[in-house]
Amino acid sequence: MGIAFMNDGVPETLPCISHETRSKWLLQRVAILRRNPNFGTAATDYANGAVRIFEGRYMANKVMANVARQVICMSILALHFTRSNGNHGATISSIQNITSGLKLCSKNTTAATIDLLENIGLITRVLDESDHRNHLIQPTNKMIFGIRRITGIALSAADKLFPSRHYKQLIEGSDDFVERYFASSLHSLLNISTMISKLHSSKLFAISDGGGILLCKLMSMKGQPSTVTENTVCFPYDDIGHLYGVSRTHIRRLMKRAEAEGLVRLLEDGGRRIDILPPLNDVFENMVAAHIARAQFDIHLANKDYDLLPIDRTPDYYAV
Repeated sequence: MGIAFMNDGVPETLPCISHETRSKWLLQRVAILRRNPNFGTAATDYANGAVRIFEGRYMANKVMANVARQVICMSILALHFTRSNGNHGATISSIQNITSGLKLCSKNTTAATIDLLENIGLITRVLDESDHRNHLIQPTNKMIFGIRRITGIALSAADKLFPSRHYKQLIEGSDDFVERYFASSLHSLLNISTMISKLHSSKLFAISDGGGILLCKLMSMKGQPSTVTENTVCFPYDDIGHLYGVSRTHIRRLMKRAEAEGLVRLLEDGGRRIDILPPLNDVFENMVAAHIARAQFDIHLANKDYDLLPIDRTPDYYAV
């Protein structure tokens, strides 16, 4: 499977589906998922799954803190698993072209993030045999396993909605399937990141470091025995910051902005009592539905379920 680059620097791994077609399908899918009678349960499971994976894991939170770092990780996977005669894999310059083209972060920040990934064992650098001036950036099994676990959060939620599909079983299956999945999953990440930012009041958590996981933690605390009422939770900034690798000040500012946007009501200092308002439920459910829709899209493409996708034309590299 070859790989080309579009004008914005994004590797074109999906010539069979246009950006507009994919965006429209994902947006429609979000609405369909939210109407599913089991969606509330699935969303709760999603929040709890995210908490289980990220809570207390400082480096995991750092690696996936924002869209830029997520794109860097997925770019490495996409470029690595779309190697061909014309593309030997990921290099620093190819990833920098993507992040700078999308205006996600500077080239220096991209290089620093790649150094971080190498230092914690998520990538290795090997000499490009076709061009000894370059080193290829290759994902380690540790990275692949970690991203599979994160992907599994959305797929487990999807299984709650569509149990006959066995989505999570697929991502835990053969290496060939996983390679196909990662080869084309960068575009859907960009689609939903843009979409979540545009949905009502969702931009606040979408653009804040750790915003998504902090929202999951907040929503997972609803209805627990320690809560005063179902929608009033104790969310102590000091403790939460320690668990998710962000500062108390960062969380306090995030919650202050959420209050200003009518998403929460801060009843006591330090997050000791926070009232979760109905608009925040919408923000959370939109985020969860977007991630489930993205996971479904990528799984169906990797599984060659073309009848379930808005395919403009069948991709040659997936043809039987």
